[in-house]
Amino acid sequence: MKPVKIITVFLLSTTMAFGAVADNTVNEKNSFTAQLLAATDARDAENPVFGEALKAGKFEALEMLGQIGGEACQRLVSYLRGENVQARMWAARGAAYCRDNALAPLLMEQILATDEKAQWAAAVGFSGGEGNKQALAALLNGDSPAGQINAALFALVQSVAYDSTKAADIEGLDAQRLLKMVADGPASYAAAYVLARLQAVPDVVTVAAFEVVLADQLTQLDELDATQLEAARLMTRLAREYGDKSLPLLLAAYESNQVAIRREAIRSMGWLTDTTTKSILLGLANGEGEAASRHLAVDGLGRRSANDPALVGLLEQYVSDDDRWVATTALRWLGQRDPVAANEVAASWLSGSDYYMAFQALIALTGSDEGKAILQTYADANPETVRGFEAAVALDPSLEAITKPRKTASAALLASYRGRELVLETTRGKVCISMTGDAPYAATSFLQLADVGKMDGMLWHRVIPNFVSQAGQIENKEIANWGSIREEWGGEHRIGTVGVATAGRDTGTTQFFINTGYNMHLDGRYTVFGRVTSSMDIVYALEEGDVIVKASTAKAPTAACE
Repeated sequence: MKPVKIITVFLLSTTMAFGAVADNTVNEKNSFTAQLLAATDARDAENPVFGEALKAGKFEALEMLGQIGGEACQRLVSYLRGENVQARMWAARGAAYCRDNALAPLLMEQILATDEKAQWAAAVGFSGGEGNKQALAALLNGDSPAGQINAALFALVQSVAYDSTKAADIEGLDAQRLLKMVADGPASYAAAYVLARLQAVPDVVTVAAFEVVLADQLTQLDELDATQLEAARLMTRLAREYGDKSLPLLLAAYESNQVAIRREAIRSMGWLTDTTTKSILLGLANGEGEAASRHLAVDGLGRRSANDPALVGLLEQYVSDDDRWVATTALRWLGQRDPVAANEVAASWLSGSDYYMAFQALIALTGSDEGKAILQTYADANPETVRGFEAAVALDPSLEAITKPRKTASAALLASYRGRELVLETTRGKVCISMTGDAPYAATSFLQLADVGKMDGMLWHRVIPNFVSQAGQIENKEIANWGSIREEWGGEHRIGTVGVATAGRDTGTTQFFINTGYNMHLDGRYTVFGRVTSSMDIVYALEEGDVIVKASTAKAPTAACE
């Protein structure tokens, strides 16, 4: 699950093991750091400042070359093999940003041959390559130091999160030891994350062993800190892999007074087949609970409708629900069960007055050849409109990435926005966001976006409880000319942090997301530029279809956001 920038495509305490960009503030226009940051944002690998910095021993320039990517990554090779330890470490950080499989053999060579294994782990995890998962698993065995274990767990998350790896396929992975880490120790969250992202975990961890750990977590939820609570949520997510065998645990989680655990239990019920949880989902879907629970329940019933045809009729009813979030959720599943009926509804939404419903119809219509034909007809008939363009993108997602990059902001402009916060007046209330300092160019772009009024009216078009609330979609042709911003990465995707949604490297524009779960698999993949400073309760209350009524910037801290 990724917080990708969407027009029509569905997705945005272990830090990224290689850290953030060195010196994330721009204090002096003519400093090496300022020049390096500007050249990196401009993706100008040929800028002489890189050579000058390396001659001066400022090896952070190697990390920035990795951010630029492409051919710039070849300049890292000699440093990866060099004798200078400091240079090797910065080059390893850059190699992780490169995501270059061509570097994988060299990175594997280093992690196997050196004592600096923790420093190489992230680069190996991001770059892939044959045997990388096995090498990372080996770092977890024996009496490995804590730093190495944390680095290996983070790297494993990055290695398995996007390729559906089965747990049994990683030679040397001790799943029982991972489970023990979840139950006891500072690596609880990272170990839980690895297990939750692996496939077919029941092949290597018995339900009895799993039950002991989750049951213990559920009995002490009120005593867990925020990170431990997230580990318990991930284990509640993992429960769905055990199907109906996990029923008692999911019922206990559902009765929890911790909202995140309760919501995760509802989501996991979609993977079960028993009558008890079916009854719970039906009750919630019919209005017994808050909006997010209704959405999750309809989503669960839609998933279960594959094996329970009687539920398909209910989906048709929910498509007409007054709650638009419920209606669009039902449509996604109806499209898989009865595409003719779903396409008819989606076509009416596409040409209707409600832009949120039209946007969701675009996604639904991509699910069948007949739906794609409807999109093609619409795109051909409305080439100059936002919806017409989005229909074309639905058929060819590569069109979304054709964006002119924004000009790199000057040091003076960056300085003018330093210390300002983003204030969002939403349909649910006010949300205030401070800038982290890790991504000055992204921060400046979004603050500018608010200052010129282009955030006003943006939809919260994608809300996934315990993951992200994402905004930025709007029926406004002018927004298409805003231009793309480059990745700055750095920072952790903890709850309340704000990231840039993308459709691929350096394709971020005006869409952003607020993390409502601790999303380690996004670290180092999506730029973090802000953090919610107040009103996370408003963020948790956001529903799909809500709107940013008004966006502005203010000198932090302001009375409005205290």
